[in-house]
Amino acid sequence: MKILQVVGFKNTGKTTLIRRMVALLKAQGRSVAVIKHHHLDEGIIDEDTDTGKFLSEGADVTILNTPGMTMRTENLQPSLDAQIAQLSEDVDVLLIEGYKREEYPKIVLIHSFTDGHTNVDKIGIRNVLKHADMRYDEGNIIQWFDEWSSDDETV
Repeated sequence: MKILQVVGFKNTGKTTLIRRMVALLKAQGRSVAVIKHHHLDEGIIDEDTDTGKFLSEGADVTILNTPGMTMRTENLQPSLDAQIAQLSEDVDVLLIEGYKREEYPKIVLIHSFTDGHTNVDKIGIRNVLKHADMRYDEGNIIQWFDEWSSDDETV
């Protein structure tokens, strides 16, 4: 399994880029997983839904099944390493949005559409394969990602 993080501050285009990466991988017949980091617990699960009510009452795990998908929610502190280990046999490529301080290979998006340019060198992000600005580099990033993801080496 190949792993790539996409990191950057708010409104840098992380989700947009990952969506395009997922579409590219799926068009190639590859399996892909995405893990997204969010800084808040509140507002993620609507507390007025059955799932939200089960979780608020303390359910350790809630699974919602629809005809076309399954959503599993766990009431526990996340472990990125454990989640990656669980996915290692299931997917070809894992994309991680966020977790700036983790040591996996990453692309850093350096321009926030709301706050301007960010000097990421000052925050100690390591294992950076590429810096990019979604205003100008999106096509080049996707081309680079296509080549990177088709490489036989895994992380």
